[in-house]
Amino acid sequence: MTLQEPHRPRMLASFVNHMIGVLDDPDQAEAALQALMAEEHFTEHDIELLSGEAGQDRLDFTGERHGLLACLRRQIQKLTDEYEHARRYEDELLRGRYLVVVHVSREEQARRVCHLLRSHGGHFIHYYGPYIIQQFCPDLDA
Repeated sequence: MTLQEPHRPRMLASFVNHMIGVLDDPDQAEAALQALMAEEHFTEHDIELLSGEAGQDRLDFTGERHGLLACLRRQIQKLTDEYEHARRYEDELLRGRYLVVVHVSREEQARRVCHLLRSHGGHFIHYYGPYIIQQFCPDLDA
């Protein structure tokens, strides 16, 4: 997986069962992707790198790029912390940063992924479980 690969066209509608972290540098982001595949045995179907305009389209903070149902979904998300996180992720993409999105369904694996992302310079790292958002390795400067 490389930074040049195209992004998936559909909106990242829900963060449930995903770990998302922000990385500032493309080399750190690429190293994190490689480590996720080598150390945690994720495949390219389990991880995604969002960056630039294509990343903003995939995240689609307002839902406007994906139609009426997507807009409605984002309006409902305003009742949750996920909405404010999506706003922060969009801001990070606008600043030229990278989002590493990992499909994780078990808490113990989420803990390992969090520390792996942190070891590659990741910050604002959250695991979105079915009913809770967790920070297994909180930012020290937050």
